[in-house]
Amino acid sequence: MRIHGTVLLLGLAVTGCAPDLRTDYPFDGQTNSGPLVEVTPQEDGSSHALIDATNKSALVFFDIDEGRELKADEAFDTNDWDLAFQRFTVTMNGGGGNPTGQVRVAVLKNQSWDSLTAAPAEGYQQDASEPVFSGVEGGWYFYDLSVHRLTPREELLYVLRSSTGQFFKLQMLSYYDSAGTPARLSFRYQPLPPPTAAP
Repeated sequence: MRIHGTVLLLGLAVTGCAPDLRTDYPFDGQTNSGPLVEVTPQEDGSSHALIDATNKSALVFFDIDEGRELKADEAFDTNDWDLAFQRFTVTMNGGGGNPTGQVRVAVLKNQSWDSLTAAPAEGYQQDASEPVFSGVEGGWYFYDLSVHRLTPREELLYVLRSSTGQFFKLQMLSYYDSAGTPARLSFRYQPLPPPTAAP
């Protein structure tokens, strides 16, 4: 009985010491040779985006209006980027992410994708000391420390006012690709009519 108890305690100790995936995932910092952004149009008018944010030291800039990656030089020169991804962190082109940016995001809780047919008139924010995607309503993901896995919060829907003043609804889908690789985030997005009163 004492032996089983000792084994159990050792197992718990090993589990408790496992590295936190958000900070200690073993990655060599090299980007892959393929595209960092892949966008696939869907039949319902939405698009699915896959972002390769595996490089711990680099940002992946995304232009939601054109559905494409912007390299860092272009993002800084044009200021046309909307979202930037680095591992699990999502920042916007506005506020803390870039004080000169005009992007704003509203976070909607318990709002279904299909029932959201126009952008809301209120609730838009910019990043402050903490990104909106990380802090509002608990952030875009739930982290299960027991299995070291990030799971998107299905009850959260985001409405983004882009750098060109267009509106999109956006829902985070996964932190992993089909092979289980972390930091290959996917989300869906779709244009929305503007609100009746400009935010």
